[in-house]
Amino acid sequence: MAKSIFARLSVLFWILLIAAGGVFMVVRVQAKLQEAAANTAAMEQKEEVPVPVDVLKLSRQDWEIWRSYYGQAKAGKSQTVTSYVKEIVREVHVQIGDRVKEGQVLLTLSSQDYRASAAADRASYEDAVRDHRRLSELHKSGGVSKAQVEQAYSRMKSEEAKLQSSKSTLARTQIRASIDGIVASRSVEPGEVASDGKALLTIIDLKDLEAEIMVSRKDILSLNRETPVEIVSDSQRTKCSIKRISPEAAQGSGLYPVVVCLNGLEVLPGTHVEARFLVEKKKDLIVIPSEIVQRRGDKAYVSVVEGEKASLREVVPGEGQNGSLTVEKGLSEGDLVVVRGHNLLYENAPVSISGEAAVTTAGK
Repeated sequence: MAKSIFARLSVLFWILLIAAGGVFMVVRVQAKLQEAAANTAAMEQKEEVPVPVDVLKLSRQDWEIWRSYYGQAKAGKSQTVTSYVKEIVREVHVQIGDRVKEGQVLLTLSSQDYRASAAADRASYEDAVRDHRRLSELHKSGGVSKAQVEQAYSRMKSEEAKLQSSKSTLARTQIRASIDGIVASRSVEPGEVASDGKALLTIIDLKDLEAEIMVSRKDILSLNRETPVEIVSDSQRTKCSIKRISPEAAQGSGLYPVVVCLNGLEVLPGTHVEARFLVEKKKDLIVIPSEIVQRRGDKAYVSVVEGEKASLREVVPGEGQNGSLTVEKGLSEGDLVVVRGHNLLYENAPVSISGEAAVTTAGK
């Protein structure tokens, strides 16, 4: 009897133990589920925190396409000093870097022979003048014929022409500057022979600088004398105009020489400059900062705010320059595109707008 009661109590004990273990497990599972639910709720609550963004309200505007080409500054006005006669250089009056004035004597050539020739021609001319006067007086009294007077007159004019020629040749032994400027090169020394056509000095006018810019065939037809031009060199920038456009491409390069002025630009000849030409102007385009465009494969997207949510909008980009980009499809006037904070967004993310701006320039 006692054994039977003990056996029943043992079975009941195990049943109660198993039941208690099951209750414990149920409680543990329920606690885990409640904890998971609480974490999920917390995450959802965290995800719903609005992302602060700055937006740009789009408006249509003009789009200017500027193209950059390069060249070197040079003097727009210069003088290559040469000699008209072959003669020994007696004296060079200037050095490289000297400033000269128009009419200033730069070189003096040996002139002894030319002076002697000019003196002989003057003596012959003066003799011819006296002879003509004498015969003219005799003709009045009938002492000589009119033909003799005319012959004397012809001789006088011939001697006068010879004298003028010798004086002109003598004057050329002093070679003068034809412009105001600065001596850029010197390739002659006293005692050397200055031959006809040999370059002796070069004078350049630094007040009249220009640059020859080589422009591609694609843009040359867009340029004319009225085309706006900007010149950039180091930290200097100036607006200028086109002086000349060559209708013929340079041999070998296929590029067209375009000469532009360098108004007020303080550079020396040989300095490299950038010339920016306005080659095209379009109206009523949507323009955005190029940095906000997100590339995914061969597609482009921007973040757009609609209501209180942000979404990705696929766009078709157009031309871009200097940090700006035109949009052919995907955006409209009045759209709010995210310009700051777009890297923190996801589809339908809540946002709070902390700043708003309007497009004002196309980014030249």
